[in-house]
Amino acid sequence: MSNSSPTSGWRRAAPIAGIVAVVIIADQVTKFVVRAKMNLGQSYPENWPARFTHVNNTGSAFGLFDNQTIFLIIASFIAIGIILALYRQAAGHGVLRISLGLLLGGAVSNLADRIRMGHVTDFIELPRWPVFNVADSCVTLGIIILALVMIFGGKPKEAPAKQPQSKQQQA
Repeated sequence: MSNSSPTSGWRRAAPIAGIVAVVIIADQVTKFVVRAKMNLGQSYPENWPARFTHVNNTGSAFGLFDNQTIFLIIASFIAIGIILALYRQAAGHGVLRISLGLLLGGAVSNLADRIRMGHVTDFIELPRWPVFNVADSCVTLGIIILALVMIFGGKPKEAPAKQPQSKQQQA
């Protein structure tokens, strides 16, 4: 007899769902504001090294694979499938699951833009760095956390061992 109830799956998925939702909402709201308030190519504040610059990116992160929307959509679906499979294997490993939540939220949010508009809105500009967005930041942070977990081998939390029942408890 299985110990899992229908709600146990939802409880296990709640943390990643929360992270994914926060990433998607933050990314989509900031992109919406940029598209609504800034002209394409406009920077604010002007002439500052770190600024907001409205850019349409038809490539992947850092401008790679420019004008490869179909390829990037397919690659995104594959990446999302891999992230979900890894999440199922990461039971009890909170840090790894946070990493995967950041990756999934960023991937889904940018994928939504590619499907809806054929490009991703980027707007955060730093010196000597390609323009990026919140989803890109979350994907990067997720990859860094994932790499640290892999390098330093963080161990998942183990479930507490079940104590054998005494004869009094069994009766």
